[in-house]
Amino acid sequence: MGKKRPPLSQIHKNMSFDISSDEEQVKEQGKVYSEGSFVDLPISMVTLDENIRDIYADDSLEELGDSILEHGQIQPIVVYPRDGKYIVKVGHRRYKACLLRDIPTIKCIIQDDFEDEKQRIITQALENEQRLNLSPRERERYIARLVELGLSQVEISRVLHKTKGWVSEALTSHKLVSKNKELFNGLSEEPSTRDTWKASTLSEEQFKSAISEAEKSGGTRDAFKKAVSKRYKENANRKNKSNSAETTLKCSLIVDAEKMSVVFNGSGLFEPDLAKDIFNVVKKFYSKKGYEVVS
Repeated sequence: MGKKRPPLSQIHKNMSFDISSDEEQVKEQGKVYSEGSFVDLPISMVTLDENIRDIYADDSLEELGDSILEHGQIQPIVVYPRDGKYIVKVGHRRYKACLLRDIPTIKCIIQDDFEDEKQRIITQALENEQRLNLSPRERERYIARLVELGLSQVEISRVLHKTKGWVSEALTSHKLVSKNKELFNGLSEEPSTRDTWKASTLSEEQFKSAISEAEKSGGTRDAFKKAVSKRYKENANRKNKSNSAETTLKCSLIVDAEKMSVVFNGSGLFEPDLAKDIFNVVKKFYSKKGYEVVS
């Protein structure tokens, strides 16, 4: 059963802002607020920056909206003016939760629009990263969006205090999940970015078999990690064996002391240059002793 909502009278009592009429909202739109003003704005006057609109997707917005209805908006959002509206700079989830629950006004702190586009995106990304409940897919999605908006992997890594390798893994993971949404939907839990990145190194056949194996084991994060790690290690071991395989090199010398001759046979050496180098060493050594060296 879902959480029981409080009576409407209690909701209105707890909400510290007034319910503005349409006429009052029209009057409100004509006002210009100074830097640092603390105001209750009609939510119709507030919007998101269109460039980051799809970054902030969250399954917990309904719970946040219910909390604001029941307890009031404890922390204001930060907005800046643009073209007769106010753009959300900090507090995107609170804004979207209020929209979701049809809350007519929202507490705001007004800030001048002094940042350039890139800096604004960076600020918003940093706020999102600092959320403790951010899922791997949410994080990967907005990192991919930041790249689309012109931020380099190095800039993103500096802002989020992560390594460039971490950012690269997140982008690779995002591509794999986006390409195979139906397969990943079969899992009951979201895999970590690291495990999804490992999955991207597998062949298509290995990847699909790992998904299938994970689903049969409950579709959990641990099941996916185990299935992927097994195939990842198999590939690594196979590569190591290939790199360290011993090669038997065969060559022979026939030395005839009476005839003062040496016959060198390097046919067992698969590298022609290696056979030539060894022959030159042998020839130099025996020629000093007066031997005739032939190959």
